[in-house]
Amino acid sequence: MSDVSDDGVHLDPEDWGDELKPGTDLFHAQYSIDRHLKSGGFGITYLARDSLNRQVVIKECFPEGMCVRPNRVVRPRSRTYGAGVATLIQKFIGEAQSLARIDHPNVVRVHQVFEDNDTAYMVLDFIDGRELGEEIVENPLSPAEVRSALLQLLDAVAVIHDAGLLHRDISPDNIMLDADRRPVLIDFGAARDQERPANRPASTVHVVKDGYSPQELYLQGGDQGPWSDLYALAATFHHLITGEAPPNSQMRLAALAMGSPDPYLPLAGRVDGYAPAFLAAIDKALSVMAHARIQTARDWTAMITGVPAPAPRPVSQPLSEQQPQRQLSQPMPSETARPNSPLQLSPTRAAAAVATVLALGAVILAGV
Repeated sequence: MSDVSDDGVHLDPEDWGDELKPGTDLFHAQYSIDRHLKSGGFGITYLARDSLNRQVVIKECFPEGMCVRPNRVVRPRSRTYGAGVATLIQKFIGEAQSLARIDHPNVVRVHQVFEDNDTAYMVLDFIDGRELGEEIVENPLSPAEVRSALLQLLDAVAVIHDAGLLHRDISPDNIMLDADRRPVLIDFGAARDQERPANRPASTVHVVKDGYSPQELYLQGGDQGPWSDLYALAATFHHLITGEAPPNSQMRLAALAMGSPDPYLPLAGRVDGYAPAFLAAIDKALSVMAHARIQTARDWTAMITGVPAPAPRPVSQPLSEQQPQRQLSQPMPSETARPNSPLQLSPTRAAAAVATVLALGAVILAGV
């Protein structure tokens, strides 16, 4: 049995399949698909080879739920999705071009972006290594390796934010450890610019991961910023340290709004092997309310090291070979000195939290 889409394209269900088949050529045969790696809300990732037979990774813009693929070509499921899909493709291209400007050893490099099959693709470095999520289970990092990895990734996230971008999907499965066990941030499929023009529609596709996504990512129009990526990074390192992700941020928000204790258990004071300042900084970055979190990656680094945060580095400027020496012995300033402590909610903030929980409604009840 077959079907026809709104634009008259013949759709045979046997041909429907999200991923391209091995051996498929792209961009005038400059690239050839080896195999499918993974799929997500915004796209599909492949292992491929370029015209010089080098392994690369190719990310395809394919917002699931909005598209079908009759044969190779990507089509909106109906005319209703046509404008949204076209907007997402152009957004994908623009953000791939922005990511290509980032030169950092802990951020996967973007080499090319092109259009084919009525969608867009970005070509990235192939990282020879393993996902951090796999390493947590099979070969856990030592406290010294955890600290080193976090400082490297904070520097990478700072550069991403300096470029005006948010990653929005930091988690153990989006960080690779290369052959030298160096962490590399990958999969920018959910990335977006920090300042969305008023005339640009918000994305209709959202990627959230329970335990890693902050509460504002669950809401259309939520107040997203660098602090949102920092929450996800802190959740990732909470998992790295304890073996599990922190409680779902929506459940934490609901508990706070109802006057119940936060189900999150702070790392500081209950985990051995780490400096108190290191654990306290992760706890602060995991504050439920965005205003109570660490606001920039450089501020977080300064809390860990005691070294004042440097000025933002231009996006195209490479890291200096001589990094300032980082100290473990410097304590983080007392939490009582912070007017925005996560435990100090004004009536206005508490009311806003209650309103947010009521707006979540069925979503929260479904998760209980």
